[in-house]
Amino acid sequence: MATRDTLSPKESACSSGADYAALALEALQEPTDAAYAKELVDRVADECQFTKDLAAVAIVYKQLGDQSRAEELLQTAEDYCMSGEEQVYLAEGKMKILGDKDGAAAALDKALKETNNLDPLIELGKQAMAMMGENSFAKKVYEKAEGKISRAVEYTKLAAAAVEHLLDKDYAGAILEKAAGKLTNVGDLLSLAGETAKTLGDPVKAKTLYQRALDGATDFNAVKSLLDAAKSIGETEFMQSVLKKGGEIATATEQFIDLARGLKSTGDTTGAATLMDQAENAVASLDEMQKVVDAAKSDFADDAARVQRVQAKFDKRAANQAKYVEFGKQEDLADTPKKLFALTDQVMAELEDPFYAAKLLGKVETMLNDGAYQFQRARPLILAVDKHLNDQTWLSRLLDEAATKSGDFTQFKEVIHTAAAEMKNKEIGREKARAYLLHREAGLKANPNAGVYDYTKLAQVILSDLKDSAWANNVLNSAKSAAKDHYALTHIGAIMAQGGDTAGAEGMFMQAAQACGNAEACVQLAARLKSYGFDAAMVRKVYEACGKTLSSSVEKLRWVEGIADELKDKAWASEAYAALESEFTGAGKTRFDVSRMNRVANEFYPYRKHAA
Repeated sequence: MATRDTLSPKESACSSGADYAALALEALQEPTDAAYAKELVDRVADECQFTKDLAAVAIVYKQLGDQSRAEELLQTAEDYCMSGEEQVYLAEGKMKILGDKDGAAAALDKALKETNNLDPLIELGKQAMAMMGENSFAKKVYEKAEGKISRAVEYTKLAAAAVEHLLDKDYAGAILEKAAGKLTNVGDLLSLAGETAKTLGDPVKAKTLYQRALDGATDFNAVKSLLDAAKSIGETEFMQSVLKKGGEIATATEQFIDLARGLKSTGDTTGAATLMDQAENAVASLDEMQKVVDAAKSDFADDAARVQRVQAKFDKRAANQAKYVEFGKQEDLADTPKKLFALTDQVMAELEDPFYAAKLLGKVETMLNDGAYQFQRARPLILAVDKHLNDQTWLSRLLDEAATKSGDFTQFKEVIHTAAAEMKNKEIGREKARAYLLHREAGLKANPNAGVYDYTKLAQVILSDLKDSAWANNVLNSAKSAAKDHYALTHIGAIMAQGGDTAGAEGMFMQAAQACGNAEACVQLAARLKSYGFDAAMVRKVYEACGKTLSSSVEKLRWVEGIADELKDKAWASEAYAALESEFTGAGKTRFDVSRMNRVANEFYPYRKHAA
């Protein structure tokens, strides 16, 4: 071996024991230079302090035939081993130096306990497979990874790794099946289907997932992805299903034209003609009308009536080209929903063109979808679609989305009010509002934790927006069974009165009086009845009933004070003091006299009234 007075470039690049070990292993490749390899590890062996470096150097000594030195360094590596990452290096050393499969598995198990994220777990499984030569431990690592993931991209990544690193297609299939059982988003299902076809080579399972994605597709981009999938699996029937679903979702003229051409290519001329009808109805510009004309003449030339009709539409639109051009300029500048709403109103006022209006409102919806859902932003769109288009399908979807995404009851109440009271299409609005309220009611009945005020809030909305007092009373019956205190009972009674059930309301107030238990609660009850606007006679009747439930003289005195303090009726208070006076003696009588003097002195001492 030549004498090395200076470091080679490769040696100069080494900064750790592991680096020197890697260079030494290169030296042990053909042509072998064992002396140089030994020189390299001898140079750093005693200076290594980290498990990675110690294990790497030990492996070189093993290859050099120095088993005792290798085991000595491996033991030091184990003594220094602290982290999960270091346990992997230790496991490699145990396998390569000792052939200790159990020891390696124990080290890897420690590493597994400290590894939690997907990518590190995939890498750990790959390393375990390479070390152990079989996939039992590696599968254990990937099973832990399954518990850490929830997105389609993570499931597909793990499945692909199971095939690539664990060489286990069955396990990869199980991963994808679990994902398919959990995920419902169209994009997720498309991703799973694609991975199923690619990784597992199973077009039947892939088609099942594609069908689920088709069933849940709600936007045109999803349809386009599904069309590509249909072409890839060569299923004409499935392609027809996708194209027809696209017709339910598409909004733009070009989308309908493309779908029509595609459906005609599959042999479904009737369906293709329907899509061309939709393309005509969606036209919002002269350019789009020209495309419809061109498509009719090139792809549907056998339909003479269509060709004649679309040409007439084009001519009419061309006659108003200046107006459309002006609106087109305004459209380009309309960068907020408010501007688009104003332009929509103008288009309908001057052109009466609902198709152009639909295009503009479609842009509004796209803007609103770019961000967190807020009903106050979506409400103007609902009202605009209702006012200008009367598109029941679109309107139903917007309302359903609003009801589903309304988080708290305040937002839900606004959705109900918009549907039931503000829409031009009264029939669909009230029908939707009723359906949402029924669903909400069913949810409350199924929830053992639903409280009194959950039901009373629902009843108030039913009463205020649907004017359905019978239904509101049925909901209040559920509230009554849960009402325990005078607050809840009074609130229920007030809603019953609002619905016209005066007798029922009075009955609830009397129950509230019986539930008070002390004079302070009686005063609170009277105050609430006054705040609800009930007349003095009703308040007095309930307050008298509440007073009759009291047995303590002190409580009765506080009740009498409430007549003066809260009800402001000194004459009644004076009578009540007189009726109560005999129950007080000694120090209690002094307390009684002070109370009466402070509240009804002029009633009790008539001469003071005259003096005043």
